[in-house]
Amino acid sequence: MNFLFRISLLFTCICLITLFARDAARAEENIRIGIMAAMTGPYAEYGLEAKRGVELALHEFEGRAGGKNVELIFEVGDETSTLIAARAQDLISQHGADIIVGPLSGGEGLALKEYAKTMPEITFLNGASAARDLTFLDPAANFFRFTTDAAQWMAGLGRYSYFDKGYRRVVTLAENYSFPYTQVMGFLVEFCSLGGRVAEQIWLPLSDKPYAAVTAKLHTLQADAIFIALDGSNTANFLEQYWKDGGQLPIIGGSVTFDPVLLSSNSLYHTYLPGSISASPLADDDQGRDWQSFVADYRKHHPSAPPVPSIFTVDYYVNTKAALLALEEVDGELGNGQAEFRRALTELQFDTPAGRVSLDENRQAIANNYVIKVALGDDDRLRNEVAYVATQVDQTLGMGRERYLALGAPGPNTPSCP
Repeated sequence: MNFLFRISLLFTCICLITLFARDAARAEENIRIGIMAAMTGPYAEYGLEAKRGVELALHEFEGRAGGKNVELIFEVGDETSTLIAARAQDLISQHGADIIVGPLSGGEGLALKEYAKTMPEITFLNGASAARDLTFLDPAANFFRFTTDAAQWMAGLGRYSYFDKGYRRVVTLAENYSFPYTQVMGFLVEFCSLGGRVAEQIWLPLSDKPYAAVTAKLHTLQADAIFIALDGSNTANFLEQYWKDGGQLPIIGGSVTFDPVLLSSNSLYHTYLPGSISASPLADDDQGRDWQSFVADYRKHHPSAPPVPSIFTVDYYVNTKAALLALEEVDGELGNGQAEFRRALTELQFDTPAGRVSLDENRQAIANNYVIKVALGDDDRLRNEVAYVATQVDQTLGMGRERYLALGAPGPNTPSCP
């Protein structure tokens, strides 16, 4: 009997040891985060910037979250919205991704949202897509965005233009597609609500832009300033033509109008651009501790990268950090369809390099935005300075959902501002 008892006890111990070992192994299982930001194709440089942001976030957590190792899986392929579902599916089925962070661009974001609806057991966090309707219309319950959209990126600019600059009538100039539509809308919603008006809206084709004809038309319009929602290279081409033809109206920029390359490339800008204003979800000249600390960490870990992190770096950093913070909250548990993990994301608030962020009912960021002024420094170089901070900007720009929805989708005639 004593022998049988000993055998039974030994068997019980072996089972317990096996169970403990299995639980310990399970506790050490990697959590895999799939990153949708390809390093090849037309967006390769942006993908590299995104990669830097993701790696900075994980480095803060020393490679672990919720007591588990976190493995980053970077996709292979270029950024093609028509293939977004296949790319995400590959990360999930072939590489075992538990969480997806991405993508880079607006069109991709809208396509990935629709795919997310077919994968309810996987949690998706935005990369850098700024499309408004990624979260505003028909959102996916498993898609979270801890960064702001392209309309929110304009918050404060209409107010500053009206009150601080004294502008009452503006011309808007932008390319004829979704991102500029949303930027123009974000600016005009605020500017027009204060009493500002639009003298003319000019929409440019994506190629063969008729800058000479545009500048000739501008000379016939009564306006106080021009709002330009063009990228840096197109801005340069337009401004050189405009100033050559004698144009003198002050310039208001969108979020990608006054890039560092443009500011340092032509002496004409030293004459005409000081005092110009724009808006952005981050500010290179932000003297806040969180931003300065982030830039220092970025330079330390990526000494060969550009001296200041881009919006792609910051957005991927913020969304990845949100995932890691939520994993800490739930001790790395992703069971039950990731329900507790998503609850933690929904309730999450934290400080980013650009200020505190929280989510609304559609899992969309409420965060700060910056009005930027171009200034000529003592070193005879142009730089961007913080002129005003719009705090805790929600997705409806303070209008409330029903009023904002009634304006219609961003487009060439939205909002109406005669």
